[in-house]
Amino acid sequence: MKSIALRGSVALLFALWPLLALNAHPHVFIKSQVAVDFQGTSLSALSVEWTFDELFSQMIAADYDRSRKGSFTETEAAALKKGAFDNLRNYHYFLALFLDGKPLPLPPIRDFRPSMREGRLVYTFSLPLALAIASRSELRITIYDDSYYVAFDKLSPTDVSLGSAQAVEASVSIEKTKVHAEWPGQFMPDQIVLRLKRKQ
Repeated sequence: MKSIALRGSVALLFALWPLLALNAHPHVFIKSQVAVDFQGTSLSALSVEWTFDELFSQMIAADYDRSRKGSFTETEAAALKKGAFDNLRNYHYFLALFLDGKPLPLPPIRDFRPSMREGRLVYTFSLPLALAIASRSELRITIYDDSYYVAFDKLSPTDVSLGSAQAVEASVSIEKTKVHAEWPGQFMPDQIVLRLKRKQ
């Protein structure tokens, strides 16, 4: 009965997300990490990892880890994706990208994989970008929920890893976001800033 109740609560949570957001304070907490991949003179992809708070992790595990092994089978992972991830397309997957000051449309999400790590739910997924780097480029990445239902931890440069880039020079900094808050007093996360330069 407890498992059925938790499954219902998770389904209700996602169904009522816009209404719950009206409370204007977070209910889910996530730590983010981002890996940047390069190929030649292009930024080929971003790999994103979210680690959820303990309570939400327990809810999802009770709902989708049917075997109670602390991991997800392929079937369980597919069900989790459908029930507790795909809906986030309506919320831009909590991502905003700006390339040289202009909004960058999000590509289709790939390689979604849920896991459990030390009792915490972890989502990993990738965004294929294939961005050709000009002589100089700047990519800004903001991870946030404009409904303020989800709060993301503050970022540090150690949360961003750069892949091998033989043809591109890259640096990472964390700066104040340029995305405007939707709620009075809303905490807005800092922004990942990638400054990129094609090597001569």
